[in-house]
Amino acid sequence: MNLNSLDYRISFYTDLDEGPEAGMGELQNVYSCFADMYEPTQKDVQLNNLEVSKRSVTLNIRDAQPQFVPTVNQVFEVHNGMYAGLFFNIKNVSPAKTKGYVKIVGEEQ
Repeated sequence: MNLNSLDYRISFYTDLDEGPEAGMGELQNVYSCFADMYEPTQKDVQLNNLEVSKRSVTLNIRDAQPQFVPTVNQVFEVHNGMYAGLFFNIKNVSPAKTKGYVKIVGEEQ
């Protein structure tokens, strides 16, 4: 992977849901980084049961263990590009093809 392809600013959040109703919690920023972003492959769509009516993206970020380990109960926000300001639920986290990177598949909330 080329460092020049890490051109999207991403923030990861954890939902601090302490209320009795869904969506009553607030988001706490847990990590921010630059990522390579692209459309999910057909395999990603099938494995993660992504809805075709929602926008989905795949990220490649540097593996930041132990500082940050992304999980499927987190949310990420894209800060620039055509998806700026959108929030995505993490659907899958796996090692990327390039050593030292993590692949994250997200679906729009």
